[in-house]
Amino acid sequence: MAAFGLFCIGMTLFSKAMPEIRLTMFVGCIIIIGFLTYPASKHHVRVNYLPWYDIVLMVVGAACFFYFALNAMTLVRLSTRIETVHVIIGVVGILILMELCRRCVGVPILVVAGVLLVYTFINKLGFNPDFYQVLRKIIYQLFFTTSGVIGTPVNVCYTYIVLFIIFGAFLERTGIANFFISFANRIAGWSSGGPAKVAVISSALCGMVSGSSVGNTVTTGSFTIPMMKKTGYKPEFAGAVEAAASTGGQIMPPIMGAAAFLMAEYMKLPYAQVAVKAILPALLYFTGIFIAV
Repeated sequence: MAAFGLFCIGMTLFSKAMPEIRLTMFVGCIIIIGFLTYPASKHHVRVNYLPWYDIVLMVVGAACFFYFALNAMTLVRLSTRIETVHVIIGVVGILILMELCRRCVGVPILVVAGVLLVYTFINKLGFNPDFYQVLRKIIYQLFFTTSGVIGTPVNVCYTYIVLFIIFGAFLERTGIANFFISFANRIAGWSSGGPAKVAVISSALCGMVSGSSVGNTVTTGSFTIPMMKKTGYKPEFAGAVEAAASTGGQIMPPIMGAAAFLMAEYMKLPYAQVAVKAILPALLYFTGIFIAV
């Protein structure tokens, strides 16, 4: 993880390589980290143990993307004239990436992607009944261009999101989260329903540096939820307040969640402009929760 963080920082600051090289190396590293982190099933987890099939999937999947990175210029020149071995590499790489996606996110997103893939094949086969030619064209678009797997979302993740997550983690480790909780406690801890108000204020402040709803819940919730329960709030209400408040962390400027970076990229706006426009809705969101408390 540390090496991957340094790799991302170094590549972002110094690399002038073409996107096909940078992004495929990034996804290859993600596949290695993904299979080291997410088991095939949560019911069969053993500490410090990696099944042989996970090792095979990890090595083969990463190798497919690293092969593209090492031969990027050749593959770009080949264009749609890619050879059979390239089609096999593309198919294997996409299937292993889909398995990792299932482990990380779940089956529903794969169902959506699968339906769209089937639709694509049906559409293409309607114009050209040669299945191999259609497969080669689709794999080229999906795997060997920057409009497929290594498209805008991966580019934004590589360029901005990872660095902001590292920055947020650095701030949390330096103790700024504890400062925010103490600061919120000083502002609202003395008032009626103070612990719940502290949860809202501290989540808003922590959201400014983490941009993550999950990270926000873990950071502030470990302190505010027990405090609310001790005051007399029901456990489900205490959890609900923290969950609702922490969710706003990803829309609280200046560091917001992945969606803000995608908005900036798709709309071709400076990220600072998106952050400025998010200030009012973020304040309204937290004000609404504060009033509800």
